[in-house]
Amino acid sequence: MTKRLLPLFAVLLLATTVANAAHARKSHRARRHNHTREHREYITVAYHPVELNTDDVSADSVIGFAQTLIGTRYRAASSNPLYGFDCSGFVNYVFKSFNVKVPRSSEEFYNAGERISMDDAKPGDVILFTGTRSHHPHSIGHVGIVFSNDGDGLKFIHSTSGKEHGVTITAMDDTYRRRFVQVVRLLKQNDDVVLASK
Repeated sequence: MTKRLLPLFAVLLLATTVANAAHARKSHRARRHNHTREHREYITVAYHPVELNTDDVSADSVIGFAQTLIGTRYRAASSNPLYGFDCSGFVNYVFKSFNVKVPRSSEEFYNAGERISMDDAKPGDVILFTGTRSHHPHSIGHVGIVFSNDGDGLKFIHSTSGKEHGVTITAMDDTYRRRFVQVVRLLKQNDDVVLASK
């Protein structure tokens, strides 16, 4: 009797293994399909600026605080200086330190604040770039804070996964210029500076 059940048991075990493998492949394909669909939905999102309360926050204080974080290592999906920062985690942490709630993901910065041209960018403005692997010209994948924009060109402070692998100040070069998407103004005091110069 045991000899007759042994082949039946082996067939059942094989069928179960094949069914589990097929289910795992189907689940993986569904997750990959959902990720692609979510990405496409982001690209079609319209610009709807979000108002932030930044009346009492100066660019000098934001930049001064951001500079204290130079050298903090890069760490994906982190906004904690004890572990490291990704790019949006760094920007989020800096503004959160001044009780300004800003987006946590770089994509969401597209709708934060007021759009400003690169020529009008001021220290404390947020600068948006495509990601290093992005194939869509407006897909946000990197974010930093404008450090300066003067005769020496635009410089920004950010957390990079590049060779510096952490928080650093970078000059706008051809690579970043190709990836540039937008500057957004969060600090209302920067608007006052523009108005005062007109």
